[in-house]
Amino acid sequence: MLGKNSQTIQVVSHGPSCLDGVMAAAAVARFYDGHRVFTTLAGNSDADRVIQGLNIKSDDGGEIWITDLSWNSTASADRLGELSARGARVFWIDHHRTAVSRADAPEFKVPFAGIVLDEQYSAARLTFNYLKSRASELPEARRAAFEAFEPFVLIADDHDRWIHQIPESSDWALAVQTLGGINSYREILKLREPRMSRRLRSAFESGQDGLRRSIELAHATMVDRKLDNGITLRTACCFGYSSEVASELYKGQHKMVVALFDLRSQGVSLRRSADSDVDLSLLAQMYGGGGHVAASGFAIPDLRRLPAERLAEILGDQLERPGYSGQSN
Repeated sequence: MLGKNSQTIQVVSHGPSCLDGVMAAAAVARFYDGHRVFTTLAGNSDADRVIQGLNIKSDDGGEIWITDLSWNSTASADRLGELSARGARVFWIDHHRTAVSRADAPEFKVPFAGIVLDEQYSAARLTFNYLKSRASELPEARRAAFEAFEPFVLIADDHDRWIHQIPESSDWALAVQTLGGINSYREILKLREPRMSRRLRSAFESGQDGLRRSIELAHATMVDRKLDNGITLRTACCFGYSSEVASELYKGQHKMVVALFDLRSQGVSLRRSADSDVDLSLLAQMYGGGGHVAASGFAIPDLRRLPAERLAEILGDQLERPGYSGQSN
């Protein structure tokens, strides 16, 4: 229930189905329980569009939280600066290498009310820790409720940094990918302990079958290219679950970079084998994307046309064969 002193909080976090981005947004929403919270989950390629579309939603300007996400355009900085001048307090928390290494870039010249850029933890954990340092602002009951959210955050941190000391963290990631970010975010906000709701559990079980089919698609479309520098580039298509599929493709391999074109998200995910020292964040940044040294992503719109173009070549060659009339009997 909204109180008379309720604030308006806008959250833009990484999505559309990223466990870390979802948990970071949920941490903000849990801290501001009882206030008006509007959340958008955006992919890397949509960050600039979403940020530039933000507007003031309350007389006092409210707060804008950008978590687990960065942007590329100075127009986004201009928009955030304009909103700040109109009273909005802007916060930015990210852990991706492409954000941390570019902190002084022109597109990030924004009068932030708070900023945390650190590769040490996941964005969800950084967000929670930052808000926890402000927990004295909350009434005792709300402070206790917020601090009880920490086990959820640790699940996201465990999976996003591939620590995997919490056995069920991969299950949560699979459930979020299957159910979708916003639906998962809403489910998580209902929970008071880190035990999947019936809806999340059902999504996880369905996701196991989806993951199996995505791995089968990747194996069927896999192409290897040996590079002169000793790296093997393995490319394939998948349908969702790109992190899990990539892990399957580089298992037991050496000096391998895996690039997956996700037919569901229409983006490219980059991963590498443990013995590879390629900085994938730099590679993704060349195409307007970003991420971490060992896990990054980007989007190339032209890739969406390639399957159709190849199909046109294959069928066109048959249709043009001498003697093919094209007429049914």
